[in-house]
Amino acid sequence: MIHVFQGSSSHPIRAESGTVATGYAIGEFAIDAPEGVTYPGSPLVLLTHAHCDHICGIAVHNLPYACSGFTAKAITEVRESATLCSHLGFQPPRRPPHQILKDGQALEGDGFSIKAIATPGHCEGAMCFYIPEHKALFSGDTVFGGGALPSVSLPTSSPKALLDSYEKLSNYEIEKIYPGHGGPFEAKGYIRALIPNLGQFI
Repeated sequence: MIHVFQGSSSHPIRAESGTVATGYAIGEFAIDAPEGVTYPGSPLVLLTHAHCDHICGIAVHNLPYACSGFTAKAITEVRESATLCSHLGFQPPRRPPHQILKDGQALEGDGFSIKAIATPGHCEGAMCFYIPEHKALFSGDTVFGGGALPSVSLPTSSPKALLDSYEKLSNYEIEKIYPGHGGPFEAKGYIRALIPNLGQFI
């Protein structure tokens, strides 16, 4: 069973703008650690990327986490990341990850598996997580609902890398997407339909 945890913010600008991220829990795992989310127990948090709104709960709740090598470096070594988190009122996590995840690596849960998929584009080091038993994709900020495309104007963004990531994801049998902002949505054939829209920006 996949549980949705909508983040919340005491910061009026973030609360009003609707930019607070969404987190998810399934078995002994969670996807991202947004502001205002408290997971039951102490799940291993799989981080989709290193942006502050997806990682601040790691430090607040002292949770173990796993992520790509680039994301780990951004969290533990990049001074600008910590400064930005602090400026936005977040407590930046500085602990190293419990595990570094590789592209294609599978993590075994109780009756299901989660596959880590490298999906750079919105930012370097981004990952999506796929559960084949549910045909479910946890997309972070790589895929949004409503036909919206993620920002590709950030320092490590790349429209070409995002296009490649969409091509890669379209080879998976995905029936439901759980994005990093907003709620889950039905998504059969959805990612492939986004490719022409993104292609015009390349």
